[in-house]
Amino acid sequence: DSTQPFEPDKPVVMTFYVSFAKPGYPVEEQGPLGRAELLGKSYREYEKEIIEQMNTMFSDHGFNAKRDVAGIVLNRWGHAYISPQPGFHFGLNGKDAPREIVKKGYGRIRFGHSELSGYMSHTRALGEGARAATEAMKLL
Repeated sequence: DSTQPFEPDKPVVMTFYVSFAKPGYPVEEQGPLGRAELLGKSYREYEKEIIEQMNTMFSDHGFNAKRDVAGIVLNRWGHAYISPQPGFHFGLNGKDAPREIVKKGYGRIRFGHSELSGYMSHTRALGEGARAATEAMKLL
């Protein structure tokens, strides 16, 4: 059984996601700045920040990091996430949205990516991949 227990005395795996958006910077600069922060910070710094966040969130309810944290696994994935700007979802000034332009393909090339649906998810990735494959097959 892979479901997490809903009992406070049993171990549980928690996932923390850190968004590296950099408000105030142009969107094309935010990804590289975020990746630099992600890869430039030490494990010890991340561990300290995670424990501090958990203390803030759970200490009023009996959380004690020394007792309650068995270990922290840090995965640093520096891949880009979408940062949709105005016009991405619905277009601007009567023009197609960028994602709709990409969905049209380029010649015989078709693109299938979760973010073409407007947000990231495994289900959307599968759907967009299937859509792109179906369109490509029609061109054969």
